Amino acid sequence: VQMTMRNNFSIDCESVSDSSENDLLLVEKSVESNEKLPAVPTVSFLTSVVSCIVVTFCSVSMVLVNKAISADMTLEMRHQLPDFAIVLYQCLIAVVLVEFARIFNIVEYPPFNFQTARSWLPVNILFVGMLCSGFISLVYVSVPMVTVFKNLSNLVTVFGDWYLFGEGVSWLTILAIVVMTIGAILSAMNDLEFNAYGYFWVFLNAMFTSMYILYMRFATTNIKLPRFGMVYYNNLLSAMILFPICLFRGEFNVINNDKIMTSTFIIYNSLAGIIGFYLNFASLWCVASTSATTYAIVGSLNKVPITVLGFVMFHAKMTSQGVIFVTMATIGGFIYAYAKLPQNNKN
Repeated sequence: VQMTMRNNFSIDCESVSDSSENDLLLVEKSVESNEKLPAVPTVSFLTSVVSCIVVTFCSVSMVLVNKAISADMTLEMRHQLPDFAIVLYQCLIAVVLVEFARIFNIVEYPPFNFQTARSWLPVNILFVGMLCSGFISLVYVSVPMVTVFKNLSNLVTVFGDWYLFGEGVSWLTILAIVVMTIGAILSAMNDLEFNAYGYFWVFLNAMFTSMYILYMRFATTNIKLPRFGMVYYNNLLSAMILFPICLFRGEFNVINNDKIMTSTFIIYNSLAGIIGFYLNFASLWCVASTSATTYAIVGSLNKVPITVLGFVMFHAKMTSQGVIFVTMATIGGFIYAYAKLPQNNKN
């Protein structure tokens, strides 16, 4: 498994250019653009199945652990959360882990280069916006609703692909977007935990996600980085951007707040950072063991356990009609994933 993974860590960012989370956008983009990933040795059916299970576990766990950070807090405590410092901490964990992986020759990417960092900065600003808005969304909005509304980023992405890159839009894609949008709006209307501040961040997250995808497509034509080089620069530059923001907001003072700085809080934050890092390994293993198409389908199916477990574990409150509309929006996501697959894979 390790040998197979190492052969694919140097996948060019053009080949793996949508989750959060986060760097998974790069792999899923390869399906939408019908680009080919490097050929890999034939693997067993068991290995393929296990790789899909692992990437599903990491993807689902990442969302649930981030939600668990604030799940048991009162609304007042949630307002006191150092949101940007939490994301900063998780980014630092990713930087440390990816550097250890490079030192021990598990992954390969060039050492830090100022010119590369400066060129990558615009991408990273959008990456920071996507990470922070995604985390804050989970603080105030239930997991099922966040999952449903993440699909709305596809609306902006499809329009951007059409307007900026001249891509055609099929009738099936339009149908999927209509189903997702109607389902999301009706779901929100039946959300018994509706929080206007939280939904503001949900919509902001959808916008940042779309802009990140679109700008990534532009940036990767000029900047060549291996996948884990992107992981390194994304998280390192994110830490540099977030640190002064945390200082300005006085978020480091939370260290003295015993109600927030509990052992559970620290464990969940650390676990989220570690899972986020290993999600990159799992996603590449899945693509190498199966295909980018299979990976994209798995990514769509992941929304089912995320929605169900988020509903059950965190006792999301919505009407029975709301559950139906969440299901409707999820089905729209499946239709969208199918519509964006290359025609030969559909056949």
